[in-house]
Amino acid sequence: MKKRTLLFSITGLLGLTLLGLTASVRAETWKARELRRSWEQAAWKFGPLRIQPLLIIRDAGYDSNIYYHPEAVSDFWLTAGPGADAYFMVKKRLLVHLFESPQYVYFFKTERERTWNNYLNGEVSLSFNRFLLTAGGALNRARERWNTEIDIRPRRNEKKGFLSLLYQRSYRVSFEVTATRIDYRYESIEYDSVNIGERLSRLETFWSGKFYYRLNPRLQFFLEGEWGRYDFQSPSSLGDSRSRALYSGFEFSPGGRVRGRLRLGHKFFDTLQEGRPDFRGLVGDTSISWTFFRPLVLRASYRRDVNFSVWSQNPFFVGNSWSAGSSLYLFRKRIRLDYTYSRLRNDYPLGEVPGSEPRQDDYTLNSMALYIRITKTAGFGISGGLWTRAINVLNWDAERRFLGLNLTYEF
Repeated sequence: MKKRTLLFSITGLLGLTLLGLTASVRAETWKARELRRSWEQAAWKFGPLRIQPLLIIRDAGYDSNIYYHPEAVSDFWLTAGPGADAYFMVKKRLLVHLFESPQYVYFFKTERERTWNNYLNGEVSLSFNRFLLTAGGALNRARERWNTEIDIRPRRNEKKGFLSLLYQRSYRVSFEVTATRIDYRYESIEYDSVNIGERLSRLETFWSGKFYYRLNPRLQFFLEGEWGRYDFQSPSSLGDSRSRALYSGFEFSPGGRVRGRLRLGHKFFDTLQEGRPDFRGLVGDTSISWTFFRPLVLRASYRRDVNFSVWSQNPFFVGNSWSAGSSLYLFRKRIRLDYTYSRLRNDYPLGEVPGSEPRQDDYTLNSMALYIRITKTAGFGISGGLWTRAINVLNWDAERRFLGLNLTYEF
């Protein structure tokens, strides 16, 4: 922690010095332009301070199986709270961005699941000529269902810090290097004879380099290399590991007919404990929407990566998921109809005992939603769906139905 504080202090002093030396030079990087655009578009304006207020309402409604358990427990629930993005700009060179959102999770019958969650993150960006220097972090404290393997909601404290430098050599070519450090601390709670805090609390460190090539104003190609280190708090944990990955893909402008990101790559994941399995293979993090014609938007996503496991002798599982859906706009875009179909599979490298069949979890989700526009970019809606799970080696198949109200800012 002291080293990180010292690093950010030195970065801040360097940034202030560079600010004074480059006050007369116009920012030129594409990321700096995106940051200024966010500052300009915020709703509340107080000189150099701009604020974009938010109201978070996530699935206020009914869930037939809140623990995703074969013996279902139903309840009504609500997650809601205020939020705000605050931007402070100095001479269009230094921009400070903070996001804060306290959210209350309320269950009508299940009192032990009631809790306050809080999400705080931000960054300081300094733009000078062809360079953009950014330092930031996050302090998040929440009780959530963190992945598809853990059906309970353990509290997790997340402390994150990062430092990045973007250099734009020309209109088409730019380079970025980033260092990231994330400290995850889970509460000490038993889950199927495993202590969640001991098994999953860890420190993750990443170094990455990225090359961008802009093909046109709304599309750019990227090539990314990443090195990761995962150090677990408990000596008895199975998770200490290292990773190397190479990604490639395309990023699309949020103002075009095609939006989102296509990102695929190959990862080498090595566990440090002798005799434990490693991973070599395809990984991806892709989410794309396409305005096929004016009232119809098609959506698709694909994700595949290594996730740390709490189950028996498996240090990790490989999560595979894809989804496809559409949004249909009616009555001059006052109403939006959504449909999404999702499939997910978790693959485990080892069985419960030597020679036994490895575990595999299969999930299916069908969901529909109706949204009514309330502002230019926000809609209030009602959604519902059916979720099912089948596990090949356990009697842990489950089903849940849900119906709820929610608010979206991506209308």
